[in-house]
Amino acid sequence: MSEKIMELITWLGALGIPSIFAMTVWCIRCCLQYTRQLKVLAKAQQAQMRSQLLEQYHFYMDDGWISEEHMEDWENQYQAYHSLGENGILDSRRAELLKLPNRKPNKEEQDNE
Repeated sequence: MSEKIMELITWLGALGIPSIFAMTVWCIRCCLQYTRQLKVLAKAQQAQMRSQLLEQYHFYMDDGWISEEHMEDWENQYQAYHSLGENGILDSRRAELLKLPNRKPNKEEQDNE
């Protein structure tokens, strides 16, 4: 009986180690592929967020004011964009938006300007 058990252990060892190695290599390849895809998706998301933030920036700058709620929404999206890295132009645009009044100027204020 111990001969049969030893033979079975030998066969399992012979088949098991190469199988484990092959599965490990396959898992590593899949992880690398998913990592590359995730990086592409992150870059695409960042480009989309940048476009949307710039569009909103121009809208509010043309309008001359931004409500507190919209500024908070813009800031939240900016922070998410900023966390993806490689920022630049939006840093200065954010500073300009923060200088805008948070209420719509009334008719008298517009006439005085």
